[in-house]
Order: sequence, then C-alpha cells, then structure tokens
Amino acid sequence: MPDSEFIAPHTKILNILDKLDSQSESERSGKVKISHDDSMLAITNDTGKFLNILLSAINCNRVLEIGTSVGYSTLWIALTLIQNQESLINLKRSILTIENSPSKIKRARKNFEDAGVTDMVEIVEGNAFEILAELPEKIKNDSIWGNKLFDFVFIDADKENLVRYFDLVIPLVRKGGLIVTDNILLPEDYRSSMIEYVNHVRKKKNIQSVTVPIGYGEEVSLKLN
Repeated sequence: MPDSEFIAPHTKILNILDKLDSQSESERSGKVKISHDDSMLAITNDTGKFLNILLSAINCNRVLEIGTSVGYSTLWIALTLIQNQESLINLKRSILTIENSPSKIKRARKNFEDAGVTDMVEIVEGNAFEILAELPEKIKNDSIWGNKLFDFVFIDADKENLVRYFDLVIPLVRKGGLIVTDNILLPEDYRSSMIEYVNHVRKKKNIQSVTVPIGYGEEVSLKLN
C-alpha cells in the first residue's frame, strides 16, 4: 500500500472516538431521541483521557472490561495499549470485554472494525456473572491468554451488581493491577448503589482505593497483594 494511503492504527481509533464523541454529546444534550437500551451510555471524553494516562503509567497490556456498550471505552483502552507497545503483534486479543446486548455488540464490532482493532479485542456475549465465574478456566486453557492475570479491569455495568462484580474480578487481577469503576458520583440515581460499592471496596485489606472526580466519577482501586 502506498504511504499516502497508510493510516496509522492510533489515527483510525481517534477518528472513531471523535465520531462517537459527537454521537454521545447529541444523546446527552437531547438533540437526538433514543431509547435507554439503544443509547451509548458511554464514559466521558475526559474519562477516556484519564484512562489513557492511567494505563500508560502502569504499562498495561492485558485488560478485562465489564460492559462493552458500543465500544467507546474499549477504544480508549486499545489506543493506550497501542501506544504502550512497539509491535501490534503482541497485542492480539489483549482486551477481553463482556456485553449482554446483541445489538450493542453488533455496533461495537463495527466500531472495532472501522478502528482497525478487531484482533486486539475479544467480545464475550452473555451474563457477566456466568462469564466471570468461568473465566479462570477459560484463561487457563487458552494459549493466547496464557493463564496470566489482568493488569486492569474496567467496570461499567449494572450498578446494583457492582459489589458482586468486584469480588469476582479481584482474583483475576495481578498485584499492582487496577480496577476502575464508572459512575461513582453521577447520575444521582445510582448514589445508593455507589455508596454501597465504595464502602465494600474500601473494607478490603488488600485494596487501596480512591474516588477521582472526573467525568461521572471513577473509583480507582489498586490491588496490593
């Protein structure tokens, strides 16, 4: 392919992120009317940049995401992994993301294809509890995942079940790995679930955790041992 036609992987991702930013802003502002089930419900742009910095700082290579939606947060993560690595070969199936909505998975796959990151992302469709319970065995028997723990987990799923998600992913995270959970501060409708979640996380002796007031609020939890 001539150099004039080559588009760098990070440029493709940024182009799709720009498109999704515009779509998300239209949904938030009410310019477009869309059902709750079809809406992106994505993290904010500044949260994406925050994750980019955070994952770069820990030299992240392996990621688990609970709640793909249309892939906006996944693309921010993919961008970081590409920036962290000199070779895309090492990034094959480096992000495992879980989503229960077939329609959102279809949209996410299209976004990943357009961004050129399909080889990096493995989407697992279904109930997150069931998938997380089976994940240790799946990783153990998969030659690519190689029975290694995750560097980073991002949780952006049904808020009433966050405590259960957290307890299921803790054994899957390496020492020094991070778990970040979205919507800690906003919307207000989630407040009671988030208070319960934060209290639960901060009682863990092997966890250091803090709320970062960026976007909708992120709980950043470090696994100490």
